[in-house]
Amino acid sequence: MKKQEIKRGDYNAFYPISELKLANVNRDRVLKHAENFKSKLNEFNWMMPIVISSRGDVIEGHHRIESAKLLLQKTIPAYIVDWIDTEIETKHLESIISLNNGNKPWNTLDYLKAYSTNFIDYKVVYDTYLKNSNNISVGNVVNLFFGKTTKHFKKGDAVIKNHKFSFYLVEKISNLVAKYGKTYIQAYCVREMIKIAFEKTYNDYKALDFLFKEYAKLAKTDHPAIASITRFRPLMELYLVEFNIKRNAKQN
Repeated sequence: MKKQEIKRGDYNAFYPISELKLANVNRDRVLKHAENFKSKLNEFNWMMPIVISSRGDVIEGHHRIESAKLLLQKTIPAYIVDWIDTEIETKHLESIISLNNGNKPWNTLDYLKAYSTNFIDYKVVYDTYLKNSNNISVGNVVNLFFGKTTKHFKKGDAVIKNHKFSFYLVEKISNLVAKYGKTYIQAYCVREMIKIAFEKTYNDYKALDFLFKEYAKLAKTDHPAIASITRFRPLMELYLVEFNIKRNAKQN
């Protein structure tokens, strides 16, 4: 097997912070993390450089930069690579995710927000989450549009299955939570409701209208199944069977 030479970058111990370009596609910077790095810097000094492209685009180390600013630093140690084309945002984001996950893994919202910059389906889902974040978890919003979170979602390859159906479900679920609260309309039961919607009643709006009415009755009467991970789905599927039996009887 032929030995492969692994590329290496250049090191600059005093790279001007003013010349750095923070990444728009990165996840949010959190003041608490910057404060933590600030404490570590005071105690241990610079133990690890940031990673940037030859254009000065930051690939890894955004919180360290914020920490350096808090400490009134003008320069920062930087490892400079010239083989990542950060002018292409998707390539820039791919490298950011790869390095960041070695420190603090990205969560669902991190991926959703980052990819919303370049991919319209992700923007639709991200905007929908922002409008409904008080009522629906980000994981359930993603499931409503993309299905179960997969490696495709984390690579930016997920595609909305059915806009109309997903928005219908978002409205139904958001209205339920707004009316009865998260104590009764809990995220894990919502997740099961989403599964029923896609697996059992796909595009069957009449059946779903009926199920959501039954869901509301459970919340209104404080039914034991309303917050039970083991009882909720079987009960909703039983309601669906009864609805289909009645509907078929009317049609015949």
